[in-house]
Formats: sequence, structure tokens, C-alpha cells
Amino acid sequence: MAQAPDGARVFLVLDASGSMWGRVGNQTKIEVARETIRSLLKDWRPQDQLGLVTYGHRRKGDCGDIEVLRQVGPVDADALMAQVNGISPKGMTPMTASVKMAAEQLKSTEGLTSVILVSDGVETCKADPCSVAAELKKADVKLVVHTVGFDIQDRQAAKQLECMAAATGGLALSAGNAGELSKAIGQAVEAARQKASATPPPPPKAELKPEWNLEGSARLAEGDDPLVGKDFIVWVFYKPMPAGVEPEYVQTSNNSLIETEIAPGDYLVEVSIGSVKRRASVKVEPAKMNRLDVVLNAGRLALRAKRTADENQKGDVFWEVVSKSNGSTVFNSFDPETSTIVAADKYTVTMTLGGAKVEREVEVIAGDTTAVEIVAGVGRMQGSIVFAKGGPALRDPFIEIFAGAEPVENETSVTNAYGSAPKFDLAAGAYRARITSDAIDRTFKFEIKAGQRLDIEFALDAGIAAFEAPGVDTIEIKGAGRDIYGERTNVTTLYEPFKNFELPAGKYVVVAIKGDARKEAEFEIVAGQRTVTRMTLP
Repeated sequence: MAQAPDGARVFLVLDASGSMWGRVGNQTKIEVARETIRSLLKDWRPQDQLGLVTYGHRRKGDCGDIEVLRQVGPVDADALMAQVNGISPKGMTPMTASVKMAAEQLKSTEGLTSVILVSDGVETCKADPCSVAAELKKADVKLVVHTVGFDIQDRQAAKQLECMAAATGGLALSAGNAGELSKAIGQAVEAARQKASATPPPPPKAELKPEWNLEGSARLAEGDDPLVGKDFIVWVFYKPMPAGVEPEYVQTSNNSLIETEIAPGDYLVEVSIGSVKRRASVKVEPAKMNRLDVVLNAGRLALRAKRTADENQKGDVFWEVVSKSNGSTVFNSFDPETSTIVAADKYTVTMTLGGAKVEREVEVIAGDTTAVEIVAGVGRMQGSIVFAKGGPALRDPFIEIFAGAEPVENETSVTNAYGSAPKFDLAAGAYRARITSDAIDRTFKFEIKAGQRLDIEFALDAGIAAFEAPGVDTIEIKGAGRDIYGERTNVTTLYEPFKNFELPAGKYVVVAIKGDARKEAEFEIVAGQRTVTRMTLP
């Protein structure tokens, strides 16, 4: 294939339907897609032009939800990624109409024109991908459509993507994980930069007769598309028994689609996915293909955490989803962007990001993807806990963060940590940092704004007391002054072997004790310094 002299003109058509909240490994599909596009743009050639079409990202159940986010032209990587990062999957899969829209936009341009379709599922808007692709090719012989099936497990979806590519002389590629998706899109882009090969596509392979007698699928709602992909579905088959007798276990499958050989007869099937569990009955008849469809009456709940309106969160998030019907927790996750399948119901979604906790009331409708994006509005406080301004750091102080400029009765801290360099994500507002270590107990006030990086040096005006007291069993540290009764304030008691002890700057009295023998001495702690007091007893 010869290199195109003037660069390629490519329209990327990206699936943003609700199924893109499905998971591949530890990431959602939309996360993987974003990362793949970011990598693609890093190596994008300046002579090549790129546009972006997406579908299903604005409205649920709307086959007209297709948008040209960026016309084909020179690439502004930052601007394009800002648009990609803003995509939140919601709706249907009008992939045929999306490809048609992209092709019509390219028709008037000169030179090589290619559409790269990235889809994870079957056409859901009553269109025929094969015939439409053939019509587009007939209307514009320069057009080539390359397809990338991402985590495709539905045979019909795979056939549709293969047919669209074959009808236009394009590549039909597939990917099952992040690395394969990046490689597949890279192949499609490279093909878009070349002149089309004169070699016709090979004829489709004949399908083998299936080796099973029961096919099964689960749907979120009546009339919805079956769930396919990496959604973890557990199918447990039982032989039904009379009332009061436990059903007899037969077999278990963990595939999203059931394709199994099972003896003819009646079965009770328990289907579990996410926090949803449903039961159904099926009669398997001999010498035929039997079908089992289970309606879950459920929806997909997609969660996305953001530090601020313009900044995605990368980690340190905890999600809790609680049913408002019975108060049970149905889902937890530590991923900043995640999804799950839950029964149609009302829920309280709580996102904890550092010291910020935000709640949202949501209703999940059967068959819908409910996308919840919560902006925590946090800033990052980076602390440095030192003995004195510009001085050495403490080894292992304890810091608690309290909300508000002034204390209130029975308050609890919003977060805490050990260490001399604590960092906290905190919602915008006023706070108090209480730092304790040995006899040190200091409180500092501060305020933080959303998106702010606030660096604070907590200078404790303190030092270290050390004692060299051979033969001494016990040391008491007291304040140097006396109260109205003539008594000194007790600070602490140390026992041999005597370790360093952290004290606020000031004057103190040490009492060395060995049996009945006692000896007192005064010493002074200077901020940022270590004071050694030597004492001996007979």
C-alpha cells in the first residue's frame, strides 16, 4: 500500500452508550477509551486531520442522540481531550446513523476519507449496518469504514461490525482489553493513512453448528438488549422439588450469555449480577435449541468522582450505595469511576473523597443507565509538621482535622493521619488542625478553597528533652511554676531506659527517683533543639 501524500482525513466515531460503563479488568470501558485516545493524540502526525463523533452521551433512550463534537481538521490535542473527558455514557447505540453522519460530513472533502467506529455492542436503533454501509460506499467510493469491536461477546454485534467494514473495504478489528484497544485503533489509523488495497475482502466463514441446546441471556428491562461483555453474571440451575423441599443443584455458569448442553427437563434458574438476584423457570425440550430470557427489572448505576468541576479524581475515593427501601448497602467501591447493576429503586449515593463527604439521592429506572457525577469541590492541604519554623520535622506526630473555625460540643474529626508530612483532600471551608505528640498539643486554624493547593508549615514551638541518668529508675517531668497550692503541674513520668520526649518550649523541672532517693533539676526546652539533662543519684 502506498503512502497518502497529503495526510489522512479521519472521523472517529466513539460509542458512549450506557454499556460503556461496563468493566474491562479494573476499569470502565469509557475510562479505557479515554486513555486510548489520549495515547493516540500524543503521536498524531501534523499532516493528518481528525474529527470526533459520539453517540448516546446526552440522553437516555434517544436514537437521535448523535453529536459531532469536532469537525475534521488539524488536531488540538488538549481541546479534544477536554471534550473526551466530558463524555458521560447514558443512552442507546445508533452506531449506523452515527457512521452515516460522519460519512456525509467527509463526502465533500478531497483525498482519503476514513471513518473509524469504536463500539462495544449491537445496533439498538432499528437500522441495518450492512446495507447502510454499502449505500455509503456507493455514494462515495473514497470512503472506508474501519470498525473496532471493544469487548464484543454478542455474535450479532460482531457480524454487524464485520459487515460494515467489508462493505467499504475497511478493517474489522477487535479488542478485549486496554492494550488491545490501543493497538486496534492504531492499526485503523495507520490503514486510514494508506491507499486502499485492491485485494477484495475474504468471504465470511461458514458458521459451525452449535454444540449446545440452551441459549440464555439476561436483560435489564423488558424489550431491552441482552447484557453481554464482562458483566459478571452467575447462572445457577436447580431441579425443582415439591414445596418445602430444597431444589436439587444441577450446575453453575459464569458467562454473560448462556450456551450450555443440559439434559431435557424442567429447571429453576437463579440469576445474579451486581446486587440483583432473580429466579426464572425454563423447560428444556429435546432435539431443539431452547431459549431462556431473564428480565432483571434493574438498571446500571454509573459513578464518577471529580475533585472540582474541571478536574477528575484519580484515586482515594469511597462509594457507598444504600437502598432507600430497606436501608441495605448494595454496593461499595474505591474506584473513582465505576459502575454496577442494581435493582430498579431509589438510592442514597455517598462519595467520600479525603475529608469531603457528599450525598446524592438517585432513582434507578429499569433498563436505564443512571450516571451520577459528583463534584467534591476539594482542595489539597499539604502539611509540614516541624519543631520550629524552618526547623527539623517531628518523627511521627498525630494530626486531626476538625471542621469549622471554632470547636463545638462532641465534635469528631473529619480525617486524621500520622506523620510529619500529612496531606488531605478537604471540601472548601474553614478547619482546625490539632497536632499531638508526647506533651505537645497545638491547634492551628486554616481555610481552603476548591481546587487550591495549600502548603502549611505547622511550627509547634517545641523541642526534645533527653536524659542521661545512670542508675535512676524513674523520671518525673513537671512544670517550672507552682499553682495556688504551691504544687507543680505533672507533665509525664518516664521509666528507664529513658527515651527522647517532645515538649513545648519553656522551663521545666525534672525529678530523678531511685528507691527513696529523689533529686530535682531545672532545664529549659528551646524550640527546634534537643536539650540533654544529666543527673546522678547516690
